[in-house]
Amino acid sequence: MILVIICAMFSSLLSAQEKSRLFFVVIAKETKTKIKTAQKVAIFLNGNEPFLARIAEDILSINLANAGFSIINREKLEKAIGEQIIKKRKEKIGGTINALEIGNLVNADLFFTGTLLIKSTETEPLLTEIASFQILDVKTERVLMRVVFKPEKGESFLEIAKKFVDILRSNIK
Repeated sequence: MILVIICAMFSSLLSAQEKSRLFFVVIAKETKTKIKTAQKVAIFLNGNEPFLARIAEDILSINLANAGFSIINREKLEKAIGEQIIKKRKEKIGGTINALEIGNLVNADLFFTGTLLIKSTETEPLLTEIASFQILDVKTERVLMRVVFKPEKGESFLEIAKKFVDILRSNIK
């Protein structure tokens, strides 16, 4: 069974001054148990600015590590991705490499994926226009949670990462 919650202005996590909108799209009922028991987490974010997406990935990794998650390092993930690409080329197998394949290769319990739309202006550099996240259970191949952040005026990714971790913490209590 999947619990679907759609909500704007999730006031228990956001102050009125921030005027951010937070939309929970999907929360599976086993999310709490899976997040609580996860030993290793892999993270892969992408976005309109790949270099900035990698920095955002680092920020999210730090916040998750501070919350008690064990993060698989990026080099191990990149090695697994490279090996899969080489394998598919040798075997002349087409198709893309997906997060669950990589998660299995690096023995991750959970895989956090996401997409960021980042904008930069002269007065306010590096604001996140929208950020979406999925938490995948590598073993069952289920999506445990999807979260979308859409701030009204853009927001630093550091603040978004903190809110995302707060959501995770609230789901493991």
